[in-house]
Amino acid sequence: MKRETGILLLLIASLIIVCGSSRAGEPLKFSGGEFSTVLKKAELFHNDSIHVLNFKYADRKRGFKPYIAPTVLIAGGTALHFSDSKYQFNDWVQDNFHYEGGADDYLRFAPLAAVYSLNAIGIKGENNFGNLTAISLKSFILNDLLVYSLKKAVNEERPNGGQHSFPSGHTSVVFAFAQIMHHEYGEQSIWYSVGAYSCAATVGLMRIAKGAHWASDVLAGAGIGMLSTELVYLTHQYKWDWEHIKHFDIFPFSVGQQKGLTLVYNF
Repeated sequence: MKRETGILLLLIASLIIVCGSSRAGEPLKFSGGEFSTVLKKAELFHNDSIHVLNFKYADRKRGFKPYIAPTVLIAGGTALHFSDSKYQFNDWVQDNFHYEGGADDYLRFAPLAAVYSLNAIGIKGENNFGNLTAISLKSFILNDLLVYSLKKAVNEERPNGGQHSFPSGHTSVVFAFAQIMHHEYGEQSIWYSVGAYSCAATVGLMRIAKGAHWASDVLAGAGIGMLSTELVYLTHQYKWDWEHIKHFDIFPFSVGQQKGLTLVYNF
């Protein structure tokens, strides 16, 4: 019954399109052969497309699983933020692994640099260059908005006396990019994911050893970074390829003293 209903709806849609295409005042001419063609196309569309229409990308079929780790990290970091244990842990790290270098400032970008390097040498990930770049930019921007909004709202003092400690921005960025590596190459080999997350964890530990953050900041930052990337992959429309870019037009405009560029997408 559902199959016949789907075909009927598609047939009605086809008829509406044909009616709308006819000139005003002219009777609609629809031969038996044309009717059969529309019916066959409707049936083929129903059989081949409807069942995958809303689930084209694997990221939308995994349910809540991708959000478990980010949720645990954010919850753990938030709980530790209100606990005296964070002071004890930071004292232990400072006593045993004190660090004063600047490598953490550069290592936070390492997972994303590795993704583009793999693309450059011909090892292709899940998405093409256009979609990968769009996802990376959106993930970075969303993560930045979340982190710095929380920094201003919480205004936690850093171990070294600075301000805006919670959550860790360096850690959130590196985990956001590590999550991109996991999405793009994780199914090809688990070692891509292991390498990216190891780099991210190293940056988090370096931030603690440097006295720039509490352990609670690092845990929450890691979760926020992973969550930002997951949300971007979930909502991304995957239209940054040549097939879709050809539908874009950019042209200048001038209205009085106002001048600029107009971006138009033809559907």
